[in-house]
Amino acid sequence: MSAEAYVEAYLADPSEWWWSTILLHDPRETVLKRALAIIAQARLPVHERALGQLGAGPLEDMMGNELLDVLGHWTPFTAAMCHALRMVRMDAKSPALRRRLDVMILEP
Repeated sequence: MSAEAYVEAYLADPSEWWWSTILLHDPRETVLKRALAIIAQARLPVHERALGQLGAGPLEDMMGNELLDVLGHWTPFTAAMCHALRMVRMDAKSPALRRRLDVMILEP
């Protein structure tokens, strides 16, 4: 499946399980590339659910300083990226990591 077809399929129906199993079992770099491609094409409010699932799923699983280092190259974040990142639960993460993410989301 092409990257474009993958993104279109995910945004069309994020409730399908096929995409989540691919995201869970592929290498981290591949998952991040797919997540970023989806976020780049997503538009709010139409794709709110899809972005929320990316945040609460793969982005949450990858959350750490390494991910924030990579995402730093994408600042300032689009509304779609901010929405996805706001869905990441940070309960088990360090307060410093939470503050770092909050600053990145709030930057203009």
